[in-house]
Amino acid sequence: MLEIMTDEEALREQGMADGKTKKGKFVLRPMTPVSLSWCQRNLIFSDDLGDSMHKTAAYVFLHSEPKEVIRAVVHNRQDFANAVDDWMDEHLKHHNELETYSDHMAESMNVYLASISRAVNPSTDSQESKN
Repeated sequence: MLEIMTDEEALREQGMADGKTKKGKFVLRPMTPVSLSWCQRNLIFSDDLGDSMHKTAAYVFLHSEPKEVIRAVVHNRQDFANAVDDWMDEHLKHHNELETYSDHMAESMNVYLASISRAVNPSTDSQESKN
C-alpha cells in the first residue's frame, strides 16, 4: 500500500535522512545541532547583523569548510567574521553567486526543525530513527 505523506512529514523524513548536498560549486553538510549552534553564536540568523551577503557566506562557510578550520575561528566573533571575509575573497567573484545558497539556508533550517519535531513527537505508526 502506498503511504501518502503530508509536506511536514516529508520534511521530517528528509531531515532524518539528509546527507551532504552538492549545491552550486560547494558540497554542503546538512544542518546539525552543532552547526546550528555555530550559526546562532555568530548571529547568522539575526536581523540585527544587517549584512545578508555575509550571513549567507557564513552559512556556506560553516557547512562546507573542514570542521578544524571552523573550530579555529567560530568561538571568536571577529576571527569568524574575518574568516568568512577571506572565504568570500577566495571563493566568490560576484555577490549574486550567493543567491542559491540563501534559499538553501532557509530550506535547510526548515528541514532541520521538522526533523527534530519528529524526534520529540514521533507518531505512533512510524518507525524511530536509528541514527
